[in-house]
Amino acid sequence: MFKKIFLPALIGTLLIGWYISNIGPVSKSKNLQIFVIPKGQPTRTILKRLQAEGIIRSSLAAEIYLFLTKQRGLFQAGSFRLNPAMSIFEVASALKTGTLDVWITIPEGWRAEQITDELKNQGFLENSNLNELYQLFRQSEGRLFPDTYLFAKGSAAEKIIEKMTDNFDAKISSLTSEDISAKGRSASGGNPLTHEIITLASLVEREARHDTDRPLVAGVLKNRLKIGMALQVDATLQYAKASITNNQQPITNNQFNWWPQITSADKSINSTYNTYKYPGLPPGPIANPGIEALEATLNPTKTDYLYYVSEPDGTTHYAKTLEEHNANVTKYLQ
Repeated sequence: MFKKIFLPALIGTLLIGWYISNIGPVSKSKNLQIFVIPKGQPTRTILKRLQAEGIIRSSLAAEIYLFLTKQRGLFQAGSFRLNPAMSIFEVASALKTGTLDVWITIPEGWRAEQITDELKNQGFLENSNLNELYQLFRQSEGRLFPDTYLFAKGSAAEKIIEKMTDNFDAKISSLTSEDISAKGRSASGGNPLTHEIITLASLVEREARHDTDRPLVAGVLKNRLKIGMALQVDATLQYAKASITNNQQPITNNQFNWWPQITSADKSINSTYNTYKYPGLPPGPIANPGIEALEATLNPTKTDYLYYVSEPDGTTHYAKTLEEHNANVTKYLQ
C-alpha cells in the first residue's frame, strides 16, 4: 500500500519540480536579443526556436504553460526584444503584446491608396493626413512591390515606400526579355523595366485573374497598341472613376471602394486613364503588379486575338474579330 501511494506521489513531485524549474529564466543575463516571428509560424515551432536560441529552458514546459493558461495561438507576428533573464510568463506576455515590428502583406494588383489604407488599418502612419499620404504613395504606383513585409512601428511613409520600391528593383533584376535588352536597361544598370512596361503590366495584373491568362492578355493588349486601337480596359476606367471620386470629396475612413463597378456612362469620364476615350497606354500604372504579370508583359503570347472577355470567376475567352467578341459577350456575360 505504501509503495502504491508513494511512487505516484514521488513521480508527481518530480514532474512538478521539473516543470517549475523549466518555466523559470535561463540565466541572469539581460542581454537583449531580437526574436522575429514570421506570419503564420506555428506555436510549437516558435517555442522550439526560443529554446534553441537560449531564451527559454524548455519548449515542452512552455507548451504546457500555454495550454494550462489558454494562451496557445496568441503570439503575434513581428519582432521582439527578449532576454534569457525572462521567465516563460514574461516571454509569453511580450510575444502577445510587445512587438517592435509588424508583418503586413500587400497583395498583387492593389493600387497605392489601398496599400495606404491597409498600413493605416495596421497602425502605421498615424497622425498623418490621409489624402496627403495617398498622393505620396501614388507617386510610386507600379513599383510598390506586392509582398510580405516586416515594418517597424512608427516607420515614416518615405521609409516604407523606399523599402517597397527597393524590393521591386531587387525582384525584377533577374527578369529577361527582348524588351529589356532593346529598350529598358540603362548603361549603368538599375531598373531594367521601362515606364511603359510597368504600366502595361499593371493592366495585365488587373485584367487577368489567372497566371495562365496573363501572357495571352498581354499579347492582346500589345496587338491593340501596335495598330493604334483603343485598349478599352475596364480596370483603367475603374482607376479613373475612383480617382475622380477621391478628388471630389476627402476620404475620411478606410471603407472607400477603389475598384468600383462601371457603367456605360462611365466610359465618357474625362480622364487620361480612360482607355475607352483615349487610345494608347494610360499615363502611368493603375496598380502594383506582381512578378507573374511583369514576366507575362515582357514575354507575351504571340497571337492574332484582339479581344477578350472574362466571366465573373475569371475565366477568359478570346476573339479575333468584333463579331466573335460580341458573340462571347452574349454567351458568357448575358
